[in-house]
Amino acid sequence: MAIVDVRIDDRLVHGQVCSYWVPHFSVDRIVVVDDLVAQDEMRKSVLRLACPDRCKLSIFSAEKAADKFSRNIDRGIKVLILCNRPRPIAQMADAGFQVEYVTVGNISSREGSRQIASTAYATPEEWEDFRELARRGVKIFDQMVPTNPRVDITGKFD
Repeated sequence: MAIVDVRIDDRLVHGQVCSYWVPHFSVDRIVVVDDLVAQDEMRKSVLRLACPDRCKLSIFSAEKAADKFSRNIDRGIKVLILCNRPRPIAQMADAGFQVEYVTVGNISSREGSRQIASTAYATPEEWEDFRELARRGVKIFDQMVPTNPRVDITGKFD
């Protein structure tokens, strides 16, 4: 399995992912990692409808994703991991599977959040999750689409 990107975008499967990232990496499978989404049949149905025909879609809890990635279940295919916030990535690390980096796309502004990247805002809890990822050696990049430069923002969380 080749994980081609680990992307945080609160929209999950949407136009930019389908039109830019999937073709850029020739993605075979999108894996959404989120405990709440994995339990929400309506949301899973909507995400399946949004997924491009050329890709398979899997939706896992963080623990289940960590187990599957640790066992290399998708050996030989290109996988894009999508999360809507940093917590699932930290939970996967707690469960034994750590990624090397994350790419931050869009995280909408909410009450109490502050800007961390060009189109991304983090609540205090999310800021701490990013800080924990950085402490574990996970690089954090800002990149909206593949044609934009990739900017290392890991230092913001020191």
